[in-house]
Amino acid sequence: MKTVIKIPITLSVLIALLCIPLSCTDGFEELNTNPKLITDDDIKPSLLFTRVLKESGFDILNVGRIGEFSSYIKRGDSGNMLALTDFSEPFNYYTAYIENLAAIIRLTADDPELRNQNAMARIWKVWVYHRMTDAYGDIPYTEVATSFDDIVLYPKYDTQESIYVDMLKELKEAASALSTSSEQKGFGAADVLFAGDADSWKRFANSLRLRLALRVRYADETMAQQNVGDVFSSSLIANNDQNAVITSEGPDAADLSNTNPLYQEVVNGNPGAGSSISAGLALVENLLNNDDPRLTIYLEPNNDLEYIGGAINLTAEEKALYPQSSKWSQYFRNATYDFNVIQASEVNFLKAEAVLAGMATGDANEFYQNGITLAMQQYGVDPADITAFLSSPAGVLSGTDEEKLEMIITQKYLALIGDSYEVFAEHRRTGYPRVWIGSEPAAETNNALPRRLPYPLIEYNLNAQGVEGAAGRLTGGDKMKSRIWWDAKAGVPFAHPKQGTFPPYE
Repeated sequence: MKTVIKIPITLSVLIALLCIPLSCTDGFEELNTNPKLITDDDIKPSLLFTRVLKESGFDILNVGRIGEFSSYIKRGDSGNMLALTDFSEPFNYYTAYIENLAAIIRLTADDPELRNQNAMARIWKVWVYHRMTDAYGDIPYTEVATSFDDIVLYPKYDTQESIYVDMLKELKEAASALSTSSEQKGFGAADVLFAGDADSWKRFANSLRLRLALRVRYADETMAQQNVGDVFSSSLIANNDQNAVITSEGPDAADLSNTNPLYQEVVNGNPGAGSSISAGLALVENLLNNDDPRLTIYLEPNNDLEYIGGAINLTAEEKALYPQSSKWSQYFRNATYDFNVIQASEVNFLKAEAVLAGMATGDANEFYQNGITLAMQQYGVDPADITAFLSSPAGVLSGTDEEKLEMIITQKYLALIGDSYEVFAEHRRTGYPRVWIGSEPAAETNNALPRRLPYPLIEYNLNAQGVEGAAGRLTGGDKMKSRIWWDAKAGVPFAHPKQGTFPPYE
């Protein structure tokens, strides 16, 4: 069977989608207060699926605070980015994505011919939910996105542990349900991720399950071990032709919103477009320190032809002395852009960690080098440069198990460039890559990156009992420095080797 890897979002599909009355997520707040406005019979699953895949996929490239927390970018207009603020995103994914996915799941649940559609929606729902719970911790889960006749006005906040148990179960069941039978009706072109290919979705589900299994490693080793054991040798994303990628349209797109958001900023003359894509310190230093051949692919030098990453939380005095930062290269500002959901390189880094942790058998260094090779090939690195890098100290796992883990996570960080939510979660889980913090006081986070996002303020007005219960389960309450369930590794965050030294890049 032909595997379709990345499907550009065609104008015809999205025009049809935007013309369907009440299929847009903007109407769900009204629907929740007046469910008689619309019934499930009015909903077209394929159009909803296109919209959710496209919009949630585009959210991968974050150039706001999460982008800075990842140290992929540094904005010149961000101020004290460790100060407390109201984080409505990704909590707003409920009305933007979860409601629509739940509707698709309901509408396809009882039709045997739509079993694949049902499974695909369940898998993508897990992908959306894992980004939400990884950001906040406990969130509403079992009592939200119900049918229009069973709306719960004040849903409870489920524990993150119970959410992870269910997400891992959902991925297992959905992968098992997928079939290549010709009797199955897929989403076809409406599926802008895999064009309805069941094998591709199964590989994606298993790969996502491997990611989530290792996410809980320090909180529940048994849960992690069980799920790693189930999927380690199963059908996974194994090469770049199988990557889960959503590709935006090119410069000739009739609808600018279907192009790369960074390209949109440039076209619209957004004054923040330049500062939004300055490179973060962790990104630049981890490329520079290891003579990584991706340096000139990912980045452009500053006006002095130097590669310097922007640091976060600088005082006014430090800002005055800090030189101009490097920029992301033109690749990331092109209209056509690949939003990488899960890549073969990440799967190999996950396998390397699983072996290192004793959760699977194999050669951790082999998986590590496979991950590096796939990541570099994805961005067109010359084969000779890849071979040379793999022969360098950075290309071979060495040291203690913890030092090897740091190498694995750092290379995964470089491979996942642009996926800020994922690397922010990985930094909190593992402590890597290490991030240098400026001297501006940041009491809200103990002068480190946040451990979580605080719940949106509006929740305290709309669902006080639910959110206050969740806040009460957090040690320290609803704070940026409170730890969520899976954030259980001892000793994190780890200090940057130059923490307390200025400037950090010399």
